[in-house]
Amino acid sequence: MNLRSEQIRSGLSLDIALDQPLAPTRMLDTFVACLGKDRCRIEMFAGRKVLVYTRNDGVKDILLFAAITYLGGNGQHPIFKKRIQLQQSFKNVYLEVQDNHRYNVRFMGVYHYEGNIVFADFIKETYLQKKMNNSAAHIYINDLFQAMRNGVFEKIDNFGNRISSIRLNKLKSYLNNELETKDELFKVFEAFNRSLKFSSWITAQNAITEMYNNKWSQWKQTEWPGWFLEFKVDNFIKSNKLENIVRYVGSSQKKSDDLDFDLYFAENKFYGDLKASDTGYDVSPGNDQEAFMDCINKYDRFWYVIYEHNTIKDKDKNFEATKFRSHFLRDNGEWDKRKEFDELSYASRMKNQVQFVSMMIIELNRINFRNVLSDFNQGRQPDGNARRVKFLINKKNIDNFVVYRHSQLVEVNGG
Repeated sequence: MNLRSEQIRSGLSLDIALDQPLAPTRMLDTFVACLGKDRCRIEMFAGRKVLVYTRNDGVKDILLFAAITYLGGNGQHPIFKKRIQLQQSFKNVYLEVQDNHRYNVRFMGVYHYEGNIVFADFIKETYLQKKMNNSAAHIYINDLFQAMRNGVFEKIDNFGNRISSIRLNKLKSYLNNELETKDELFKVFEAFNRSLKFSSWITAQNAITEMYNNKWSQWKQTEWPGWFLEFKVDNFIKSNKLENIVRYVGSSQKKSDDLDFDLYFAENKFYGDLKASDTGYDVSPGNDQEAFMDCINKYDRFWYVIYEHNTIKDKDKNFEATKFRSHFLRDNGEWDKRKEFDELSYASRMKNQVQFVSMMIIELNRINFRNVLSDFNQGRQPDGNARRVKFLINKKNIDNFVVYRHSQLVEVNGG
């Protein structure tokens, strides 16, 4: 059943409309037109005719392809989620040539809407582990948008599948490995992630002491994991002289014209925010709605750089971190003298230690930001006035927004 879903035009605008898949012969003609007749031929493998493209290095790519369409399912799936149908014949062809190093098999998708065509390369290794009978390989509308804007886009999805999306005029260069696919900004975070020591437990005592010794302005904050993350990012940027690529502009380091976010990507001219988020929650607090909307309208995109952590609460450790913080404040002359000393102050909110286990960058842009953000009720200020409404980042179906992903087990660029 062809149902209405998100579609992207060549001008990068979004429609809600029916799929317009190309027929197999039209898809074949499109591949040949992009790659050149002199390099394409039809060969027979596993009882079926397939398109074979000879690359510059002499390797022959067997291009097995299907149309990219809405996942459907009577509309219960999000309208930004699409797929190709994986066929058993794809696997049969692979099994026939797997020991012949002259051939390389690719599982390709072809998206079409109103004359706009985008290719997808579903890197075969993880999909070959499936039965390949009535199963699907998924892709999201933002993946297609990223390819159209950047030429090529690579990501790892939440299940460890690697997918590349490719703009029409970049297909030949992509197949011949002539494109740089790693964004400079991803390289920055890739390097920072190596320094963060994922999977190590970070105690409140060590984090607070390190921030204090380095004169970090926010060392006193009770929500120390997020501030410690900002401290480490800021220190990394400055130590590696990366301010021409990205600047930390959070807390007290803002310039007069900086918006109220943590990061400014100077070369690309857009903003982002750092978030430390507990793995036990499906959502992460975002930013003030009005400020965020102003940012999207002015700069067209925004990055949330989210570091997820496991958490040990202080109440499960006899409030040792709470007591440490209170005494540390008092011993360093930072306890509010207007208040009576209370070593269990803020005990209910204190985290004893955290363990960073993964991170992701989600990009919100003109076509996708409405789908990931929802209102976050923050209650009222201490004076009784209502707090400004913030967005809440819902982690469900986050793959439509992820542009980079890192975990303790997987470290890759582009998602």
